[in-house]
Amino acid sequence: MRLPPGLERLIVSIVERLANIWEASLHRILRNVSVETASAVGSFVVRANVWLHRREIIAGARRNLAIHRPELTELEIKAFIWRFLDNVGRFMGEFSVLRRIHEEGRVELIGAAPVLAIHGRVPILTIVLHTGNWEVFGLALRDAGLPVATFYEKPPRAAQERIVLEMRNNVGFQLLDPSPRGVRDAIGLLKRNHIVAIFGDEAREGRLMAPLFGRSPHDQGNLALAVRMARRVGAKIVVAHSERLKGCRFRLYISPPFSLPEASAGVVADVAFLDEKITPAIIANLDRWYYLDDLIAPVGEGGG
Repeated sequence: MRLPPGLERLIVSIVERLANIWEASLHRILRNVSVETASAVGSFVVRANVWLHRREIIAGARRNLAIHRPELTELEIKAFIWRFLDNVGRFMGEFSVLRRIHEEGRVELIGAAPVLAIHGRVPILTIVLHTGNWEVFGLALRDAGLPVATFYEKPPRAAQERIVLEMRNNVGFQLLDPSPRGVRDAIGLLKRNHIVAIFGDEAREGRLMAPLFGRSPHDQGNLALAVRMARRVGAKIVVAHSERLKGCRFRLYISPPFSLPEASAGVVADVAFLDEKITPAIIANLDRWYYLDDLIAPVGEGGG
C-alpha cells in the first residue's frame, strides 16, 4: 500500500536528516582518533553496509571480475571483493584524517621532478585516477611546489558536501565548481600556466564512462572534457594515481608529462589515446579501484 504523498515526503525528510546527523557525527569522532582507527572504522562501516543493504555492489564487482580476471577461483574472487570494499571504506574513513596522513609521513610522491621542471612555463593538466586514496594528493603536491586546482562533484547529502568541501579546502586543493563556469575558470588557470586536475575514470548513474575496457571511444565524460581543454590551451598532460600500502601508507605516482598527438583526428581519437594512458594503472590496482562494480557497457556512438 502506497503512503500518502505528504507522509512519504515527511519520512524521506526524517531519514535524510538522520543520515546527515550520523555522517557529521562520525566525521567529528574520526577526526580525533588515530589514522589507523579512522581507516579501520571506515572499512568496517562500508563492508557491513554493503553486505546488509547494498548487495548489488558485490554482484557488480563479481560481474566485472569475470571480464577482467576470468582465471580467479571463487576464493580469490571473495578476497578480491573484500579488498575492493576495504579500500572504499578506508578511503571514506581516512577523509577525516587526511592532514594527519600527510603530517605523519605516510605519503611518498614519485615522479614530481619532471613536472616541476615545466611548472609555470606551460599549462599542465593532471588526470587523476580513483585508486588507493586519491585525496592524499592535495598536500603532497602542494608541498612539492605543485599546487593544484580541481573540480569537485557535489555529494548527494548536505553533510557529505560540508565534509568534502572542508577537507579539500584544508588539504591543498583549489576547488572548481563542476559547471560551465568552473570549466571556464579551469581554462583561465591553464592559460596562466597553472595546474588543473580532472578525474579521468568515472561512472555516471552506475555506468562506467572510462576506462573503455575494449568499448568504442566516445565524446562524453571527463576524458572528452580533458582532451578538449588540453587542445584549447596546448597543455602538457600527466596521469596521477595512488597505491595503497600497508599501514595506511600511500605511494603516489605521477607520469612523465606528455602531449596529445600533434595532428588531431578529433575528440574521439584523442579520448582513445588518453584511455590507453590511464588503463594500465587501473588494471594494476584493480582491487583498490573505486569503480570496480560499475556497469561496463557501450556509452554511445560518439563523434568528433
